[in-house]
Amino acid sequence: MDHTVAVKLLGVRGTVPVHGADFARFGGATSCVLVRAGGEGLILDAGTGLQGRAFRDFFPGSAFTMLITHSHVDHLMGFPIFSPFFDPAVRCGVYLKTREGRTGQEQLEALMAPPLWPIRTDCLKAAVDIYDVPAAFSVGPVEVETMEACHPGGCTIYKIICGGISVVYATDYEPESDSPDDFCAFAQGCTLLLLDAQYTRSEYERNRGFGHSTIPRRAAIARRCGAEQTLLIHHDPTRTDRQLLELEAAVHAQYPNVRFGRGGEEVLL
Repeated sequence: MDHTVAVKLLGVRGTVPVHGADFARFGGATSCVLVRAGGEGLILDAGTGLQGRAFRDFFPGSAFTMLITHSHVDHLMGFPIFSPFFDPAVRCGVYLKTREGRTGQEQLEALMAPPLWPIRTDCLKAAVDIYDVPAAFSVGPVEVETMEACHPGGCTIYKIICGGISVVYATDYEPESDSPDDFCAFAQGCTLLLLDAQYTRSEYERNRGFGHSTIPRRAAIARRCGAEQTLLIHHDPTRTDRQLLELEAAVHAQYPNVRFGRGGEEVLL
C-alpha cells in the first residue's frame, strides 16, 4: 500500500471569494483542501475551491470522504454544485458536526433548499451518507482525530494520520493565547500544519471575537507544536498578492518552517 500523503490546496481565501489580477498568485477561492492517503481521497471543507474536475484529476476513485469543519457558507459554497454528487456511481461519506440543535443532515438540507438553492439534497444521484463527527474514527487505513475550535457557532479541527504522517487542518480558530495547551498537544510533531491566519495584529484588535487569528500568533503556535511544515491559510479577502508576499517574507525570516499557502499548490509528504 502506498503511504505517501499528498495535499492539494484548492481554496485558501477566507470569508468570501475574490478574483482579479491582484489575487492570482495566492488565489481567490474559499476553503477547500484535498488529501490523498492510503488509497483514500479526502476533502477538507467545501468552499468555492471545491471543483469536480480538479478533484477527479487528484483522486479518480468513485468513493471518497468529505470532512467539513462547520457550515458557515464560505466553507460550504461549493457543496451544492460539486459534480461528483450527480454521478450515481459515486459514494461519499460526509462528516459535519451537530451544532445548535441541527444535525449535519439538517444543516445541508437548509443550504440546499429554496429559496437559497433550487436543488434539494434528495436530488443528488450519488450515495451521500452524512455522519456526526466523533472524537476519532477511521477511513480505511487513515485515522482521523478531532477537536473543537474556538469559533462562533463552533468549528472542528481535523488531524489526518496515515503511515506515520499527520496533517492538521485548523481553519476558523481563535486561540486565546500564543500557546494554547490543548491545541499544541493535539498538533504536536505533525508533518503538515494548516492554520487560519486571517489578520495582522492591528486588524485583530478591530475583529476580536470573529473566530480568526493573527499571522504572528499562528507562527508562534506552529513553532511550539513542532510542526515540520506550516502553511498559513484563510487569507483575508482584501489582501493582495503583493501584501501577502511582504507578510510572508517577514514571517519566514523569523520562522523558516512557516509560509503562506497558495491556491492550486500540491505538497507531497
